[in-house]
Amino acid sequence: MANQRAPRARQAAPTPPPAAPPTAPRDVLSRLTATRTWGVLASASGSLLLLRAFLGVTFTYAGLQKLANSGFFSATAPGSFQQQLRGSIITSPLHHLLTPFLHVATLVAVIISLAEVAVGLGTLLGLFGRIAALGGMLLALSFFLTVSFNDNPYYYGPDIVFLFAWTPFVLGGSGPWSLDAVFAGRVARAREAREAAGRMGPARRRRAAELERRAFLQKASAAGAVGVTALVLGGIVAAVGRLVHGTSPVGGSEAIGRGTTTTPVTAGTTTSTTTSTPGGAAGGATTTTTTRVAVPRGTRIGPASDVPVGGAANFTDPAGGEPALVVQRTQGSFRAFSAVCPHAGCQVQWDQQNDLFVCPCHGSTFNGSTGAVEQGPAVTGLARIAIALGPNGQLYVDG
Repeated sequence: MANQRAPRARQAAPTPPPAAPPTAPRDVLSRLTATRTWGVLASASGSLLLLRAFLGVTFTYAGLQKLANSGFFSATAPGSFQQQLRGSIITSPLHHLLTPFLHVATLVAVIISLAEVAVGLGTLLGLFGRIAALGGMLLALSFFLTVSFNDNPYYYGPDIVFLFAWTPFVLGGSGPWSLDAVFAGRVARAREAREAAGRMGPARRRRAAELERRAFLQKASAAGAVGVTALVLGGIVAAVGRLVHGTSPVGGSEAIGRGTTTTPVTAGTTTSTTTSTPGGAAGGATTTTTTRVAVPRGTRIGPASDVPVGGAANFTDPAGGEPALVVQRTQGSFRAFSAVCPHAGCQVQWDQQNDLFVCPCHGSTFNGSTGAVEQGPAVTGLARIAIALGPNGQLYVDG
């Protein structure tokens, strides 16, 4: 039988690798955008965009937050501008240079709030950037001198950081990515046209000069529009804040001795009590009894019954005219402290649940028994005030 050769198996041709899918246009666009974004941020001027955005957002938010808080403009609310100003007179190096502003505290608070919004929006848009940055620097300087001057060490205070963060924009402006750059480009083109028109006759020169004036007016109009927007936005935020939170001050303690005046009293003062019986001149009798009551030395601030057990009441310390708090931690046990936070001069509040004095401005807390610092940024405790309970149920301080 003849040998039959088995058919030779065909060798399969190697399978070509799958073709790469075509690059999606969206991927190309993403790469180009990422490259362009990185190029902008990595440039000398673009590297300040993040700082400019942070400063603009922060100052805009700070101004709107103040406008939305009705308590910020109240004379009696803890943490209000007037309360902070009173404290700053004590703690700030400017001291009594700030006293005249107490008479127009609400107006100054409104101006500061609107100035923060204007500085923030101008910085975000890059419109009159140097002026906005200078305004931000002046605000930061005023906050540093009145609020955070006593922060120790100094770098704990944020205001000194904001003060120097504005420096690049005061010196160099907002950079190319700003409305200032857009309008500057228009003015430059108008000037070039005017120079070129100088060789082409008076009509062309007048046209070029008109273009230059128009560019400046457009920039001024844009600034006016931003200002009006800031006012409208501030008004809306203020109205919404009052609708949501109400207009009455939130927090604080009732005042001790409401409707009374503080009177200096010395130990062993003689008091006279006059009693009358009905009957008029014919049948009535009047008796005058003179007694000697051993009351503590000092100034009477009001009845102890105004201070609830476990609670607090506020009063004005006669020694210096500063706001103060008296606490009855247990029945018949009274302690009094200055209500001025030593950090920035805000008025502290009594937290009965945690047995602490709490600063509403920056979060410092103080021991309810001793006034010592429990949590900063304050570095010293509340000033202790001598207080005593008299046998007549009245409280006396500074004896």
